[in-house]
Amino acid sequence: MAVIYLCAINLYHFFMRGQKTYNSIIKDSGLSGSIRKGRSNTLLHKRNECMIARYYYYGYMKHKGYEEILRLLVSEFFLSPATIAFQVQEHTEQLQMLKLKSPTIYYFQNRWPHIKW
Repeated sequence: MAVIYLCAINLYHFFMRGQKTYNSIIKDSGLSGSIRKGRSNTLLHKRNECMIARYYYYGYMKHKGYEEILRLLVSEFFLSPATIAFQVQEHTEQLQMLKLKSPTIYYFQNRWPHIKW
């Protein structure tokens, strides 16, 4: 049991949020040291890439209007319409590349299999 616990701490050391609190409450090791907090740029990039793909999918493949696309993306990504609009403007190159490639639905299904396309 102790081996599993130690392995879990080693594996998830950098991924556990609230680890300092856990250590101070459960293990009484205090709140020394610092752990980087904030957003992961890699995860944000992946989210934005998927969101732009969904934007393309709804606009070009499903022929939805701008307001309907924003409404759908707000419900899927839990972001405000202003944030989505800003990200679309920031990633127009990716949108242009998708438009030039005109990928099939299978491209999206293989790239993001956890999403219903």
